[in-house]
Amino acid sequence: MKNALAVLSVVVSLAFASLAGAADSTAKTTLSIKGMTCGGCVAAVKVQLKRTVGVTAYDVSLDKAEADVTYDPGKTDPKKIAESVS
Repeated sequence: MKNALAVLSVVVSLAFASLAGAADSTAKTTLSIKGMTCGGCVAAVKVQLKRTVGVTAYDVSLDKAEADVTYDPGKTDPKKIAESVS
């Protein structure tokens, strides 16, 4: 019984460690987006970013004409993200 509990606690510890490692496997990029002139443009960019596989978070600024994007580098890259919003 003690061995089973020890093995279970090791498995649970490894599961949490892998989840913590997964959270750290993100990268950030800033895209310059020319031609955004209104809130509708911002909404359209957000829709495309939401649909892009690997994008985990984003902040689109009309004033700066930029999008700050957090993504999983194992699933996408800045070039693919830029292509998704162009």
